Amino acid sequence: MPQTSHPPSRPHAVALPAAALATLAVAVFAVFTWAAARFAPEAPAPTAAPSSAEAIARRTEAAFADATATMSRGGDRARVVVFRGATSSACVTGATGRGPFYCPDDRVAAFDLDYLEALAARLGADADLGIALVAGRLAAEHAQQQVGILDAAALNLLGARRARRAEALAALALQADCMAGAWAAAAEPRLGTVPPGFYGRLVWSARNVADALAAAGHAVPAEIDSFAVADRNARGAAFENGHAARSPAACALPAGIID
Repeated sequence: MPQTSHPPSRPHAVALPAAALATLAVAVFAVFTWAAARFAPEAPAPTAAPSSAEAIARRTEAAFADATATMSRGGDRARVVVFRGATSSACVTGATGRGPFYCPDDRVAAFDLDYLEALAARLGADADLGIALVAGRLAAEHAQQQVGILDAAALNLLGARRARRAEALAALALQADCMAGAWAAAAEPRLGTVPPGFYGRLVWSARNVADALAAAGHAVPAEIDSFAVADRNARGAAFENGHAARSPAACALPAGIID
């Protein structure tokens, strides 16, 4: 399937004062509540049939639009790219991007059909729900970028040791998982019910897909792999915390990540 894209808005650097970052959860909660009432793009409900490439592309774009409409604070829109095999990315040095990933440098949400087809095959009857949650998870990263979290974390990690960097990346991943859970709860009439433990299974399946691609010589670059960091049980718990709270206000970062 040919690569498709939507025209981007002009990217610009985001910088928030410390006081604004300290109250970020409250601000995101207010926007989340407002947007959830205003926007409701239709996302396909889960079905038992395996997904075709075209169906996966449509479901991915619909779920991403739904999630960004709910989480977004306005400003720069993400450019959605659906591709097969590999695509160029500003976030990968000297290589091409594979797998689903979000690049904050150019606000691109990229979805690899080879990866998503393999993931759908592993998830079976839950494939549609899993694909939608992958899209929601990338939308959460875009929301983090929009409010300045990713820029602030990057500045805070300049010169940081490897252990400190790994800790911060894990915290950012868990926050995005939590935000995806909050969206999934708000979108349940369109998305369907997320069974307990399903998100942890999704993370595990995504890692198995990445391992299989690497074994075939098509590794997903570690720096853009949205499912590679942190313990999968912790990630499942973060998603379920957001889902139970139904609000990104429950998705605060630990102290020291962005200040």
